[in-house]
Amino acid sequence: MPVFFGGYVYQPTEVCYHDVVSMLFAYTTDGDRLSAYLPEGFELLRPELSINFAQCREIEWMAGSAYNLIDVSVPVRFNGRRDRVEGNFSFVVWENKTVPILGGREETGVPKIYADIEDLHILHDKRFTVASFEGNSFLRLEMSVTSPIPDAQLEPLRQASINGLHWRYIPKVGGPGADISQPVLYPQRAETEHAWHGHGVVEWTTLRYEQNPNQARIIQALAELPQIEMSPVTMTKGKVFLNPSMARVLE
Repeated sequence: MPVFFGGYVYQPTEVCYHDVVSMLFAYTTDGDRLSAYLPEGFELLRPELSINFAQCREIEWMAGSAYNLIDVSVPVRFNGRRDRVEGNFSFVVWENKTVPILGGREETGVPKIYADIEDLHILHDKRFTVASFEGNSFLRLEMSVTSPIPDAQLEPLRQASINGLHWRYIPKVGGPGADISQPVLYPQRAETEHAWHGHGVVEWTTLRYEQNPNQARIIQALAELPQIEMSPVTMTKGKVFLNPSMARVLE
């Protein structure tokens, strides 16, 4: 959009994010409440909420530009008439730049919305970032780095495949209802060069309607999930490869 100037030049091959630093937070929570948010066909594998912060730089398809994201997801299995796929189902993905939001939402159903997301702050062994909307902070992620991951343990991370699972929803003009409502698989892979273990803290701050009218209900729903047990946090540095030509609708 708009298509009458020729549209976007489709890139059928793999695209590379050459410099990605990520922090992965995960905690056990209420499985029944997680399952209640999943669309038909998806089965929760573990009562675990994952929050992945990624600082993306040197992005090929954006002519070397950059953006930050926070992906909130759960481990699931899709049980369809034809397909049976395990992966991470994204509840919401916040990003701080318009271009990747538009492409991800329309093409592959990634539930992307806007937020101001700070670059990674580094102070001694601390790593932290804050997400906000029009000056109102709603999420702080903090990691205390304890040790690098030895090369012997790093091997499984050097080449990792990722099944991104999403629900593509495009509403009808004039509504209500949808013109398109379908499950989507979006494969990716990561090449990790360095990784570290640490302890983490996830701090949600609920916002009033007037502070964030279009997202307050999303933030509140996630903030109300109990943090029963926090897993060790993993920070990685490496490359990420997206495979838009391999994305497909699941059946």
